[in-house]
Amino acid sequence: MIQKIRHHFNLTKKWVAADWNANPWRLSAETYNAFTALATAIIFAQMAPNVPYGITYPLWLSGTFLMIFCGISRGSVGMVVMSVVMTVIDTYGYIRFLLTT
Repeated sequence: MIQKIRHHFNLTKKWVAADWNANPWRLSAETYNAFTALATAIIFAQMAPNVPYGITYPLWLSGTFLMIFCGISRGSVGMVVMSVVMTVIDTYGYIRFLLTT
C-alpha cells in the first residue's frame, strides 16, 4: 500500500516537473488561478451574505483571464471557451457592482 502511494507520488512529481519544464509561466498561472479560486470560495463561504465583492471579483477575474492564455497554450478549446465565458459573465457582474456602489 505504501509503495503504491510512493509510486503515485513519484509519478505526480515527474508530471509536475515535466509540465514546469515545458512552460513555467503556464504552470505558475494555473497555480495562481487555483489559489485565487479557492480563496474566493472560502471568502464566499465565510462571509455570505455580506461578501466583499470589491475583493473577490478582481481576484476571480484575474484567474479566469489568465486561464484563457493557459488554455491557448495547452491547445484546449474547452478551457479557452469556458474561461472566456466566465470572464465575460464576471466582468459584466463586476461592472454592475461598480456602477451600483
